[in-house]
Amino acid sequence: MTSLRTPWVFVLLAGAGFAQSQAPVTKDELQYFRFMLMNLASQDHSPAAVAAFESSLVPQHGLNAQEAAQIHTAGQTLAALLQQIRQSSNAITAGKKTLSDADVASLQALTNQREQLIETLANQILNLVRPETAARLRTPGHIVAAGVKNQTGK
Repeated sequence: MTSLRTPWVFVLLAGAGFAQSQAPVTKDELQYFRFMLMNLASQDHSPAAVAAFESSLVPQHGLNAQEAAQIHTAGQTLAALLQQIRQSSNAITAGKKTLSDADVASLQALTNQREQLIETLANQILNLVRPETAARLRTPGHIVAAGVKNQTGK
C-alpha cells in the first residue's frame, strides 16, 4: 500500500508548485504586466509582430511550455475584452463632435474594466507560474520604476 501512495504524493507536490499563492502585483509591477498583456492582446499590431513578441517572452523570462501557454491565454482573454471595448467606444462616440458627461463616464467605465482585467490577469499569471518565473516577471516593473525615480528625483 505504501508503494502506491508515494507516486501520488509526488504528483500532488509537483502540481502544487504551479498553484502557489503569490503576493499581489504591485503598482510598479503592474506597469510591465500592462505593457506585456496589451502587446499580446493588440488589435493594432500584425499577428506576426504579436507572435514574435510572445515568442520573445520565453527566453526573456525562462518560461516553460505551460507558463507560455498561460500567458498566451491571458493575452487572448484581454484581446476579447479589448474587442468589446473598441465596439462599445465606437458606439458611444459615433457621429458626435462633443461628448456628454454620461459618454465620458461610460468611456471611463470601459477603461476601468480594462485595467481591472489586466490586474486580475497579472495576479493570475503570478499564481500559476513557478515562483522563480514570477520573480522574473516582476523584475521589469521594478527596473522601470527605479529608472523613472532616478530621472524625476522622486
